[in-house]
Amino acid sequence: MSHDNDWNRIRRDLDKSDNFEAICNSPWYADAVYDRFSDEEFARRHAAARRLMARDGLDALVLTGGPDIYSHGSGVTWGSGLIDDRGLCQYLVLPVNGEPTLIYPHNGCHIEAARRQASVRDVRSGQHGKYGKAVAERLVELGLQKGRIGITAADRTGPEYMGVQAYQDMQKLLPQAAFVFCPDLLHELTYRKSPEELRTMARAGRLAIKALEAVKATARPGVREYQLAGAVANAVLSEGGRCHLLMIGSTSMHDPKLIFPNPNPSARVLREGDIVLSELAMSCMGYSAKIGHPVSVGRPTEKYSAFFRDVVLAGFKDIVAQLKPGNTLESVRRAGSRAFRDRGAQSRPTIMHGLDLITSVPFIQTDRVRAEPYEAAMQPGTTYNIEITPVDREGVFGIFYSRSFAITETGRQELTPYPVDEIIVAG
Repeated sequence: MSHDNDWNRIRRDLDKSDNFEAICNSPWYADAVYDRFSDEEFARRHAAARRLMARDGLDALVLTGGPDIYSHGSGVTWGSGLIDDRGLCQYLVLPVNGEPTLIYPHNGCHIEAARRQASVRDVRSGQHGKYGKAVAERLVELGLQKGRIGITAADRTGPEYMGVQAYQDMQKLLPQAAFVFCPDLLHELTYRKSPEELRTMARAGRLAIKALEAVKATARPGVREYQLAGAVANAVLSEGGRCHLLMIGSTSMHDPKLIFPNPNPSARVLREGDIVLSELAMSCMGYSAKIGHPVSVGRPTEKYSAFFRDVVLAGFKDIVAQLKPGNTLESVRRAGSRAFRDRGAQSRPTIMHGLDLITSVPFIQTDRVRAEPYEAAMQPGTTYNIEITPVDREGVFGIFYSRSFAITETGRQELTPYPVDEIIVAG
C-alpha cells in the first residue's frame, strides 16, 4: 500500500495532513470488538465469486455497496464484512488471482477503525472521493489494466452500480480495460445461504422480535410515532444490531387512514382506540430478517379482530403452507392470489419476496412472479419474507403482516418465530 503512511514512521508528525490522512499500522482500535463471519465463511464466498468470474470470463470484480436501504452495503458487506454508512458507494476489488482490496471512503482514524472491522487485510483510502482512481491503481498493480472487469450492482433498484465520477475515472485511467455491469451476479452468490449465514439471519430475527416488543412496550396514549421508532432503535442497537427498515404508522380503528406502515414515522400522537402497523427489518452483520404485527392501543375493535382472524391469519397460513423444498414460487403466487379474495377482501399486490442480505428478488405478487430461472422452485438454504397487506373490499382499512423463513431439507425454519394468533395489545 504505497500510498498509505505507516504510523511507525510518522507517529511524531500527526499534525501534518498528508501524514494523517492515509495512515496505517497504528495501535488505535486494537481493543475494538466486532461481530463478523469466520475467515472460512469469507473464503467460501470469495471462492464462489471466483468460480462465477471464471465462468463469465472476468478477471476481477468491483463489488459495490452503499448505505441506503436498497443496498445496505451490498457486495462490499458480503465480501469484506464492512458495516458503514459513509459514502454514496463503497468498493471492493476482488481479483481472480490475488488479494482483495477494500476502498474505504474516509481516512485517518476512520480507516484504522475500518481495518479492525473488515475481514480483508488490504484496506485503502478513497483518496478524498477519488474512488475510481483508487480502484484503477489496484487493478494496475494486479496487471489487469487490459482486463475484463465486472461491476456488481450496489442498489437492487434500477439497478444502480457506482458513482458517475468513479466510473469515468476508471474508464479514463484504464482505457484498454473492458468494464462489464453484472446486475444479477451478487444475487446468484447469495440466494442460498450457508449454515453460518442462516444462524446470523436467525439472530437478526430475534432482533426483529425485540423491535416489535419495544413497540408493544412503548405504545400508549400521548406517545408519538417517532418515539416508537426511538424505542425500537434503542432496543436493537443495545443488542448489537442495526435497523434496516423501521416503518411505523398509526391510525384510529374507528376512522382508519392506514393500510401500511409509514416509512417516515410522524409526530402523530397515539390515542386510545388506535392501531399501530409496523414493518421492522433488523440486521446482524449485514443480514436481515423482518417482522410485522399489528399493535392496538387498548382493546382491538371487533371489526379489526374479525378481519385479523378471518382474513389476515387465515390467508397467511395458506401461504405458509406452500413453503417447502421443491415447491414452486408460482404455487405461492396462486395461493396468495386467492387467499384474501376468497375471504371477501383484497390485498396489496406483494405476497412474498426473497432475502439476500436484505429484500431481493424473487418478488412474488398476486399477478406475477419475478425470479431467475435457477430459483423458480424453493431450495434448502433459500430465504423468504412473507409480506402481506390484506385490505377490505372498499380499500379503506387493512393490516400489514410479515414473517421471515428459511427453506430446509425437510420443510421450513421460522426466522422470526413469534405468536401469530392475536392482535398485540400494547402495554
